[in-house]
Amino acid sequence: MKSILMQAGAAVFLCLAAAGCIATAGGEPEDDEDVDSASAAQLDGGMKKWRLYTAIFSNGQPFFRMLAITGSNVGPYQANTEYWYVTKANLAYLGQNVFFSHVDGDGTPPQLSGTQQFQVPRLLPWASFSTDPVSGGFRYDKGSMHLRVGVGGGEITQLTWYQTIPVAQSPANIAPNGLFALGSGAVTVPNGSAGYAINSAIP
Repeated sequence: MKSILMQAGAAVFLCLAAAGCIATAGGEPEDDEDVDSASAAQLDGGMKKWRLYTAIFSNGQPFFRMLAITGSNVGPYQANTEYWYVTKANLAYLGQNVFFSHVDGDGTPPQLSGTQQFQVPRLLPWASFSTDPVSGGFRYDKGSMHLRVGVGGGEITQLTWYQTIPVAQSPANIAPNGLFALGSGAVTVPNGSAGYAINSAIP
């Protein structure tokens, strides 16, 4: 998760039987073929100093809020950084559809809180794939954009953003907005398209 709401590397996660666990092939998203990458923000920060993404479950309960800071520091917030604020108690609702929205601003960002908080770089390379490099977790889809969420110990442990685009195009910022429906299994790359992913292990 850097405009649809959305980033590098992690070891294989071994989890209990509870849903939400993610496994990767080890390292950054890649397949057995050549891995091409292109630098871009995973989630678009908009044209102003910051963009605040909000994700809400279909039952109305909050999932997370994420503040994407663009090219300059804003108060205590560092440039080109995503600040995530998750409501851990509501991770029990993973499996419901999720609705994304966002607002942009130049002034002081709103004060945010969450029972899980973490930061990830906003600018990470999109790695190409032909076979989904990540499995497990909860997959959400809207058209050519996808999000996979891995959980463990009652917290988010991994985030993977995907985009599938025509082969002639280069990966660009995504800005999640609107309804993302629960999916399952591997993200597939349609004929004539290329797949790109950013996979982040959450400390």
